[in-house]
Parts: sequence; structure tokens; C-alpha cells
Amino acid sequence: MLGIHTVIFLFGLFELNSRFNDQLLEENILFTVNLLIVFCLIMARFKINKAIRGSLLEVKSEDEDDHQVELERKAYSATVYIQVAFSLATVATLVGFILLRDSQPSIVLVSFILMAISFLSLFPSDKITKITNPTFKMPDPASKNYQQEYFDQFDDGEKYVMLKGLYKIYSFVSWGLFILAFALMYYSVFSGNSQIISIIGIGILFMFIQVSFTQSLKPNKVK
Repeated sequence: MLGIHTVIFLFGLFELNSRFNDQLLEENILFTVNLLIVFCLIMARFKINKAIRGSLLEVKSEDEDDHQVELERKAYSATVYIQVAFSLATVATLVGFILLRDSQPSIVLVSFILMAISFLSLFPSDKITKITNPTFKMPDPASKNYQQEYFDQFDDGEKYVMLKGLYKIYSFVSWGLFILAFALMYYSVFSGNSQIISIIGIGILFMFIQVSFTQSLKPNKVK
């Protein structure tokens, strides 16, 4: 996969160079974003390969902890690259469909394919899971309590780190949506392009996040 992604990236660079002067600015930008997505997938695959090869090495007992931490860092770095690729591909697909669906549908199609590849890459593999958490056992995908069984696999220390990170994300997203809504209001006023639908959508999402988080903190009814 690393070789395939590298060949696609090099071919894309060649295509961009040959078509750059003949394309519109937005076409070149979307083409460049697609290349950036492929580059992120290359980096992710590179990190995964290094983590897998590293897991096969034998190290001294006194170096096992440091070695395990280094493997986990590589595995999580790969996940970050995949998440960036998926986010960029999603935006490129949506924006490309709006701007280029008639003039350059091939660029939009490539963005969509990259989004699908990135999305499939988000699912954890057994090899990487065993590196980040050697005792982890993937629950049955058909289980009705899949998410709960997945979460219960982590120990208390890992759950604390996860929940701490999620709380920071919750705070960041809440403030981000609040600021974005006001930014869209000013944009609507000064540009004349109404963003009312977007503001309403952000308001609904903002309410859902706030209420869902508060509901999760409410104690269960005593039986």
C-alpha cells in the first residue's frame, strides 16, 4: 500500500505540473489538496509499517517500556495522519462538488475516492491495536453493545486519559461553534450573503452538544 500510494502521489505531482497553467485557481487548489491527502496516507502507512516492524524486534527488558511507548507514538501518529486525510478529503469532496462538478468532475471523483479510502483506514486493525494495547480484544461487530464492550477494554488509567482529552475537545468545539455563529452573522451583514441556514444548523448542533454532555453527567434514577 505504501508503494501504491507513493506511485499515485508522484503521478499526481506530474499531472498537476503539466496542467497547472491550464486550470483555474480553484481547480489547482482542489488538485493540490488531493495530493496532500495522498501524502497524509503515505505518512500514515509509513508510520504503521515502522510500528509493525518495531513490534517484531527483541529488546532488553530494561528498555521494554520505552520501546512500547515509542511503538504507541508511531501508531497514534499514523491515526492522526489518517484523520487529517479523511477531514481534508471530506471538505474537498463537498467543496469540489459545489464548484467543479460540471467543469472538472474527475477532481471531485478523486476526492470522493480518497475520502472512502481514508474512512476505511480509520477502522482499527488488529496489528495496530495489539501494539497500542497488547491485551485488547476486539468485540463482536454484531454485538448490540459494541461501543460499551469496546470502551470497557481499557483500564482506568486509559479511560482517564481518554475522558480528559474528550472534555478538552468538548470545550473547544463548544466555543468554536459559538464563535463561528457570530462570525457568520457578521459575514452575512457585511457581505450580503445570508448564512441564516448555517447559523441555525450551528445553533442546533451547539444545543445538542451542550444538552447531551449535561445529560451524561446526570445521576441515574435510584431504583
